[in-house]
Amino acid sequence: MEDTDSVLHTRELTKHFGSIVAVEDVDISLREGEVMALVGDNGAGKSTLIKTLCGVHRPTRGEIYVRGEPVAFEDYSDARERGIETVYQDLALAEKQSVAANVFLGHEPVRQDPLGKLFGVVDEARMVERARESLDRVQIPVDPHARVSDLSGGQQQAVAIARALQSDPDILILDEPTSALSIEGARNVLRVIDDLRDQGLAIILISHNIRQVITIADRISVLAQGRLAGVRDADDVTRDEVIALMMGAEDESEIRELDLSDSSEEASA
Repeated sequence: MEDTDSVLHTRELTKHFGSIVAVEDVDISLREGEVMALVGDNGAGKSTLIKTLCGVHRPTRGEIYVRGEPVAFEDYSDARERGIETVYQDLALAEKQSVAANVFLGHEPVRQDPLGKLFGVVDEARMVERARESLDRVQIPVDPHARVSDLSGGQQQAVAIARALQSDPDILILDEPTSALSIEGARNVLRVIDDLRDQGLAIILISHNIRQVITIADRISVLAQGRLAGVRDADDVTRDEVIALMMGAEDESEIRELDLSDSSEEASA
């Protein structure tokens, strides 16, 4: 695929921490309106890679391109300005505050009257209205006035995604969005991902759940020991083939020879 077809791609992206090689020469691409899953065993480099893509880490070498243009992010805000948002596994929600307050956390709309502008008074009505619009986009019914601590895990994940959508990103990175959710909660979050893809959003999905990945993703990029082990179309790959790549298999004969009976329960869930 040509670089011009990608909303995001990397070239020989590498990140070292001293003598530790976390990511080495990784070339990945993400198309508009695509869910690209990023999978790998613990320590494969997934977290380092996404933190490099969203400006938390600076690459040791290699390049990141957004819509064909090379970019160099100084921090997370730089990546955000180029249309990249990330929802981490811990969600970083203020559980004692309302849903609306969490959707706008740190970016609350201010009343436009003179006193409101002078003292930075939050426009509660406007905040609730705009929060409701973002929640409608993820299509999970949540009361903007509700306290986050009273929500289910799936609803909290939806709130975190709605907050990320406030900046109208082109690229959304989701870190283990169904981890520790109920079956129903995970199903709802996967539906949100599917809906956002239909809206044209490009999504990088990090997950250990291979069965879910094959169901929801368009393509699967597999990391093993910091390197890209392979990229597969989700429609043309089996769970065992993905797990074999995670374990370091390099060709079909090695995939067949690998004993996958000890594969992690999480990967086979």
